[in-house]
Amino acid sequence: MGRYVGLSINKGGGGGGGRPLNEEFTRATGITTDSNNNVTAVTLGDVTYSNVGYSTVGLITSFTENVGGVQKSYQLAYNSDHYVTTITEV
Repeated sequence: MGRYVGLSINKGGGGGGGRPLNEEFTRATGITTDSNNNVTAVTLGDVTYSNVGYSTVGLITSFTENVGGVQKSYQLAYNSDHYVTTITEV
């Protein structure tokens, strides 16, 4: 069973100038996990997410995004209800 990156309403083809807004990938080909089964990296074509960091309660706190060779890193902050309050490029 494949998983999809992108909005669930966009699972069909089309959009994006003929390129689907999301693409199917599998754990074997697109996702790397650690011993706690946390996703540490995702590769989808020329888009990669790596250096995924987690808090003690399993929330993603940081990641690096590389799109077509342009790399940016982000940190996420949460409130006491575990909602994202800020995403900061670092």
